[in-house]
Amino acid sequence: MKIRNDSGLTLIGFLIVLTVVLFFAYAGMRVVPMYLEYHALGNAMDSLADDPTASKLPPARIKDKIQRSLWSSYASNNIKKEHIRISKKSDGVNVRVKYEIREPFLGNIDIVGKFDRNVVLRK
Repeated sequence: MKIRNDSGLTLIGFLIVLTVVLFFAYAGMRVVPMYLEYHALGNAMDSLADDPTASKLPPARIKDKIQRSLWSSYASNNIKKEHIRISKKSDGVNVRVKYEIREPFLGNIDIVGKFDRNVVLRK
């Protein structure tokens, strides 16, 4: 008679694997929306850069166009008008959006995302 050893995942092993998977799923649920918002910002700024009349707009109108584009893509939660800086350069208008997102993670541990996007509106 042959003695056969059982092989496979035990209940304790399964619980450990499940804990690790759930931890990374929870971390992903906190991090992915930050990057989706940043991606929406990139799309808004790229479409602004492709607009040939954008460099002639006043700063308040440029900020408004960015905010409207973010609002239409449901990404206007963390990016405020005070995060948008507009300055004139010799080759056009520089638009910079710099902001930070702090999401609670576990207890007193936060996930911090710092984002900085820059585009030059050519004349």
